[in-house]
Parts: sequence; C-alpha cells; structure tokens
Amino acid sequence: MQALRSIRPIAPQATAGAALPVVGVAQPAPLGIYAKSTSPPLSPDEKKRELRADRYRFLGVARDLLIAEGRKAGLPHPHDYAKTAKCLHVRRDHGVSVHHSIEHKTAFYGGLVTCGSVWACPVCAAKVQERRREELARAIDWTWAEGLQPIMVTLTAPHHRRQSLKDLRQMQAKALTALRSNRGGQKMRERLGYEGMIRALEVTYGQNGWHLHTHELWLVGRNVDADEAKALILERWRAACAKAGLLDMADPAQVRAFDLHSVDVKGRCSASDYLAKMDDGKHWGADREMAKASSKAGKRSGLHPFGLLAEAAEGDRKAGTLFVEYAAAMKGMAQLYWSRGLKARVGLDEISDEELAERAEDTAVVLGQMVPEQWELVLRSKARARLLDAAEAQGWEGVLALLKTLAMPASQPLGESRSSAKPLSDEPVCPSPDTLRPCPEQQPVAPTVPTPDHHAAGVIRTPDLSIVWLAGAAWYADLESGELFDRALFEKPEPEPVPI
Repeated sequence: MQALRSIRPIAPQATAGAALPVVGVAQPAPLGIYAKSTSPPLSPDEKKRELRADRYRFLGVARDLLIAEGRKAGLPHPHDYAKTAKCLHVRRDHGVSVHHSIEHKTAFYGGLVTCGSVWACPVCAAKVQERRREELARAIDWTWAEGLQPIMVTLTAPHHRRQSLKDLRQMQAKALTALRSNRGGQKMRERLGYEGMIRALEVTYGQNGWHLHTHELWLVGRNVDADEAKALILERWRAACAKAGLLDMADPAQVRAFDLHSVDVKGRCSASDYLAKMDDGKHWGADREMAKASSKAGKRSGLHPFGLLAEAAEGDRKAGTLFVEYAAAMKGMAQLYWSRGLKARVGLDEISDEELAERAEDTAVVLGQMVPEQWELVLRSKARARLLDAAEAQGWEGVLALLKTLAMPASQPLGESRSSAKPLSDEPVCPSPDTLRPCPEQQPVAPTVPTPDHHAAGVIRTPDLSIVWLAGAAWYADLESGELFDRALFEKPEPEPVPI
C-alpha cells in the first residue's frame, strides 16, 4: 500500500480584508461605549456566511427526517428514501474536492452527490433559484422586445386544515388546467393577446393548514390594462375553482372572500435589478418574487417548509412530520413551469434543476482534495459550512488549519450545528492532518519513508513513528513532519484473524 502523501497547497486566493478566525475559540465581542449597547450589524459577507451555515444545518435536519422515513419503510439503505438525504453528504468520487470561484470569491465542494431539489434541499434551492432568476430576467426582457407586456398574476384558493397537501395540490392542478381551457379560456386568451406564461408555485403552512398559490408571468398585449385583465381572470378562476371543488358557490361569504383575495394582477412588470435584494418582500421585481418564492420564511400568511425545518431543528416533532409530508407531496414537481415552446422562443435551453445544482458557471480553481477519512471528520464535526468559510478566507492553508483543529479531541462543531461534539477517540490525535490530495496541476511531494528494520519476530520496527488516531482509524505518523502512513506498510501480513 502507498503512504498517504502530504502536499504543497495551492497559494490561497487572497480576499481583501478577509481573515480566518481562530477555529474552535470563541472570539469576544468588542466593548462598546455604552454599557447597554447591542451587537453591531453583520456585514454582507457575514450575512452570507450565516445564511450558508443555516442552509447546511437545515439540510442536516432534512437528512435525519428523511432517513427516519426510510427506516420506517424498511429500506436496506434508508437514505435511498429521498436523494436529499444524500445531498452534499455522500461521496460520488473517491475524494471530496474544494473549489474556489475566481469571479465570486466563493468556495464550494466537488465529488459529492447533489439532489437539485428546490423543495426539500435548502442548499440546492438557493443555487437553483439564482440560476432560474437569470432565465426569468431574460424572459421579461424578451417580452418587451417582442412588443408584449409581462403581467404578474397571483392566484390563490380556499383551503382548510383537514386537507392534505397532496389532495390540495391535485385540486389546484385541476383548477389551473380549467382556467385557460375550453371555449371560455380561449376567449379570455384572445381578449388579452395571451402569448404564453411562466408559473411559479409557492407552498406555506399556517393556522388553516397547507396553502398553495401561484405567481404567474403572463405575456399579453402591450396595451392591456391590469384592472381589466383582473376582471377577466377572476371570472374564469372562480369557475375553475368551483369545478375543482376548491370553492363552494352555495356559500355567499366564501364567494365574497374569494372575489376579494383570490386574484391579484400587477401590470407592466420590470426586471430591473431585482428590487428588495435582501428578500424583505416589500417591493420585489416580478422575476425575483417568482424564483425566490421558496425563500420566504415566517410570513403572516404562513410558514415556509424551510421554516418547518428550523422548528424541527429546535425539537418540534410536528414540524418535522409536516416537512416529510411536504417533501413527499412535492417530489418530482417543477417549481417553474413554462408554456410549451416558450423557452425556445426566448432562446433558453431546457436544463433540469439537478443539472443546474451541479453546474459551475464561472471559472474556478481546485484548491485540493480530501481523502474519505478527512471528509468523514468534517461530517462528524458538522463543519461543512465552516470549511467553506475557511477556504474563502485563507485558501488551502485555512482548510488545513481547520482540519487540524477538528482532529483534536476538544474540537467543537460550530456554525453548522448548535450541539456539542464528542471526541472521535480517547487516543492521541495527529497534530497535522494535512493528508489531502493535490490538485491535478500539482506534483505531490514524496514523503521520506523510514527504512524498516526487521527483528526476530518478523515485524518491522518503526522507531521514528508513533501510532495516532484520526477519524476513528489508527495510523503511523511522523510527528515532526506531520506525514501519515498506513500501518499495513510496516507490519508483516498475517492470515485473516479468527473472529472473537
């Protein structure tokens, strides 16, 4: 067997003003002038790191919930219940690489399974929605260039606490089909100069149970008035919901409420700069509201399912059960639906969410590659987000520094998890775990292997090496250089032992 080789790291990509904090050590906040001062607001970079840590933490919660369902179902491999249970956790390749984007100065992983689920995965949802947002911006620009007008049509319908999400989704699908079909739907389309639409689906959970509504971008005649369009759409939507069983026409109070709240139309939508960059929902551009629908959490109208993950992370079992119901009901559904042929007219290719989640659009460099034992150490320490923070702040040297800290028994998981970590072993830990693989462009530095010395018992002596424990496995280590070696390299092969 080959010795695990130390490598020379790629020179870290310096980020202006960035510095890696001492890992595992709480940093005291600076004292203010006033005794009752509050913490200073987070910088944009700090907010991004905090959001990423939350996404990875909630992804871990989703994995636990989905694996539990896989066990209930009796699956041989419980994580096969949903691909999200494997996302950014299970290795696709032998090693796990760390990349650094030259354009965005952000770090990301390679060699891992990704699910691409905008419904169940907080990490993939953030990435996919940003890419879809770019498509929506192009569609709106194309609409104006073609002499048309994009209008935002928001549709909702009555619902009650006893309805399952699966049943509600099926009823809504029937109503949406009926809206534009038949003679009445054709007449409405002709009056509006309707050329197609893009639909985004949003799901929340509130006091009245599951709530579904859609944000639809309709491409209509340039001179269409929004109020006139609303009157036409409301008439058709009322009939469609009654046909699907969502609206009781014999209940005057329900019908009045429906007419007041079920349809909203905003005319002459713009794609300029995606207003409300911080997702406050106050004055969004049309494309941002649609593609960011799944990022809304904790509104008066209800809690987004990722909000349910946050509640489940605090021990709310009901929230966890609701999230599992949601993940099962929405599996396989597209968050954005385009009219047939519209993407081709706009000049866009058909790309699945999973392909978008895996794609790296900009130029990136590979900082290095972790061996499986190192990745297991990161997972056990719940440090996926922290490792990316380290890579962005100090490049490969930051990754090595964090791994060294994680290998110490006193290392505590921060950022991705609020729980305390148990030491991997009571044995001594190697003080320098930089056993990572080099990038393809680099040549590894060959370690100096001590010359073995046979003794009478036939076992090779290793006077310059010590046995250390790393990620639950024993290795020989040169404590001066930090190099690790497989124990089998220095021990005489023996027949397979008889199980005790």
